[in-house]
Amino acid sequence: MASCVVKNWQGETVGSAELSLKVARPETAAHILYLALRRQMTNARQGNAHTKTRAEVRGGGRKPWKQKGTGRARAGSIRSPLWRKGGVIFGPRKREYNLAMNRKERQLALRTALQSRVEDLIVVEDFQEQLNPPKTRAVAQALLRWGVMEDQSALLIVAERSEAVERAVRNIARVKLIGLDQINVFDLLNVDWVLITVSALEQLKARWGSDAAPAVLETPSEDAPQADIAEDQALPGDRLEDQAASESEHEEEGQEDQADLQGRPADQQGPEEQTEEPQDPAEELAQGVEPPTAEEAEAAPAEEESDD
Repeated sequence: MASCVVKNWQGETVGSAELSLKVARPETAAHILYLALRRQMTNARQGNAHTKTRAEVRGGGRKPWKQKGTGRARAGSIRSPLWRKGGVIFGPRKREYNLAMNRKERQLALRTALQSRVEDLIVVEDFQEQLNPPKTRAVAQALLRWGVMEDQSALLIVAERSEAVERAVRNIARVKLIGLDQINVFDLLNVDWVLITVSALEQLKARWGSDAAPAVLETPSEDAPQADIAEDQALPGDRLEDQAASESEHEEEGQEDQADLQGRPADQQGPEEQTEEPQDPAEELAQGVEPPTAEEAEAAPAEEESDD
């Protein structure tokens, strides 16, 4: 955690501010800054350089002379790259110079660059009310009171860009004004001093500060039933014993159900529970069913024995 001074419009020190951001490790900080700076400078290229090939140059559709018999070298078009006003071989073409970088890496590089300039960071109070009317001379004199010399450059970071501040600063070549949402690695590293207002610093600390609440692991609450907690903490052997006990209880309940079914009368039993009883021969004759003869009765046991 590093501290920097806070100055008012008159250049007097009125307090101090602390800045603590999550930055890269010392062994990788230089490389992450290099990657972010290279990406920003490369993506700033427009890539508008464009040359025409022999197919794009106007004219040259007719063959200049016949292929043979003239004594000169053969030629097919006056727009050949070997001719004056002809096409260009392997010339620059329109393209996009874009390099990709992960969002978390970009934010890490930005925080590292800002934290590295803490020694050159000056926090100033909001001075928008002091610019009435907005004058370039007033800002130039305030820079001298803040410690920024005439031959030194400065980056002024504000929470919100206002018309008064822009009109007062835009004519000072060595000072660049940006909003908090326009902060970048190149501007932070390319100046002698970094000036930031109090409101912008508070928003910056709220967005990137390291005072965020730590992650909380999920733990059983006090209102949770103790039985559920004991069940979660039970050993595998205890769970096997509980399972065996529950199975024995189910078997005992099944035996009790069978005993109840056997003790109930036949008319209260279900259709599947009722058993068929042998009918009386007189009832069979009344229903028109002939009783088996003596020979059939003797043959039935013999067939059962043969089947066995």
